[in-house]
Amino acid sequence: MPVDRVLRQHGHILANADALEALVSGPRPASVEGLGFRRWLFTRDLLMHFAKMEGQVYGPLMDEVGGEVAHVASHASAETAALVADFREHVTRWHGFPSEAQWDIYARATRWLTARIRERLEGEATDILPLLSRLPVDERGACPGKPDHRYVADAWEIRELIFGGAAPAVAADAEPGNAGSMPEDKDQENDRNRNAEQPQQDALAHLNPPSSWFRLRK
Repeated sequence: MPVDRVLRQHGHILANADALEALVSGPRPASVEGLGFRRWLFTRDLLMHFAKMEGQVYGPLMDEVGGEVAHVASHASAETAALVADFREHVTRWHGFPSEAQWDIYARATRWLTARIRERLEGEATDILPLLSRLPVDERGACPGKPDHRYVADAWEIRELIFGGAAPAVAADAEPGNAGSMPEDKDQENDRNRNAEQPQQDALAHLNPPSSWFRLRK
């Protein structure tokens, strides 16, 4: 995975963290819709990033490089797993609309979580980015790893908690070999879409994940 792509993903996550922190630093919103949209952007970008790092960076560094590099990657993978566990615990506790009396408690819990996330991204930038040049590549110059399905599944399970929707369906004609992959050019498309003005309601809340991207299996 190129360094600039990782840094771009960091930028998206940090921007979402800033926006969520700004929202919870103010008074409790009149309705939950804007909060739900912000929570989903935060979840989607964070866990899809971790899925890519686990499958395309940590896994190959551990399995195919070895040595001290593998040790650093293993530590980063464990730190990511611990953060995702904290993230899931937070979302499970706070996926609804906090009451007026709970708003300050929710805000403190959110700021604690975003501080943990910033710390993890700083660890990636410091410890992992210098190792990306060691990643194995195929004959086309691409890393053979794929996004980690566990964190992809986590993202869509959390989406259900946030919006209370039905479980995303996987098309019956999806090819097993491609169901868990996420095309790299989707990053550029997401970048363009991200720059658009926030819609009045989260259209993503009503969409099923494309079956060619995800397989909800742990």
